[in-house]
Amino acid sequence: MKITETIATSAFRKQMISTRSEMVKYNDQIATGKRVTKASDDSMAFISGKGFENLIRRNEQYQLNAGNGLFQARTSQQALDEMQDILISMKTLTTGTANDNKNAEDRIDAARQVESMRDELIGLANVQFNDLYLFGGTNSDVPPFTIDDTAPGGVAGTSNDTALKVSVGEGSTIETSVTGVELRGGGAGSNDLFEVIEQTINAMDNNDSEGISNSIDKLADNLDHIVSLSTKIANSVNRMEFANEKIDSTLMDQNSELSRLTEADVVESMMNFQSAQTSYETVLAVQSKMMQTSLLNFLR
Repeated sequence: MKITETIATSAFRKQMISTRSEMVKYNDQIATGKRVTKASDDSMAFISGKGFENLIRRNEQYQLNAGNGLFQARTSQQALDEMQDILISMKTLTTGTANDNKNAEDRIDAARQVESMRDELIGLANVQFNDLYLFGGTNSDVPPFTIDDTAPGGVAGTSNDTALKVSVGEGSTIETSVTGVELRGGGAGSNDLFEVIEQTINAMDNNDSEGISNSIDKLADNLDHIVSLSTKIANSVNRMEFANEKIDSTLMDQNSELSRLTEADVVESMMNFQSAQTSYETVLAVQSKMMQTSLLNFLR
């Protein structure tokens, strides 16, 4: 009889521990919304889930990169577009100044206007985003252009020839701007933008009709060059927008799969908790009756 009671008591104790553990498990699922939080919950789902979590973190970083890159590229493109407008005005002014009916005073006045436009160009070429000088290449912590009478074209440059870029995927990078080296490189004949502007100003100051006329084609070349750079950045914007959409879609799929692997069905967890609770209460009730029966037998 004693052996039978000992075995029964042990069985009840194991069942109580088991049902109590089930209650704790399902209660945690209800509280956290997670079915798998450790390897013992479901080893395969846990390992696969960790893999998806790593992929999601990596793609979220790519998404952040693409977002920042888009802001950089759009800011760069806007600056380049404004440069185009200034160069169009500069070319129009120079064309008008080349006319033989313009006198020396007219041309000196025009030279001061060109100087002002040049200063506007320098301001745009020193555009910043989040404290980065976008046209400075990777040397982006200092202004890429400064007035310096001893430098070519009267404008010194600190930019290197490595453009800013962002990583938007495994082995995939996109340039978000152009370098100052590219910016002032000019078009046909490799005309330095600021040297051409300086030559234009000097020709106007010296009342040099031929020099002014020669500047018109060079300014046109530089305008075409800036247009091509703006187009280049526009292509980068399109690529980053596409990359961002692709990352969004990938993240949606990965989060969905992670959810399938690790998240709990809360309604099902609540039902399972209630079932485990009922089993636990049943075990307690049965054990209580057995203890009462054993006590009566002892008293007899």
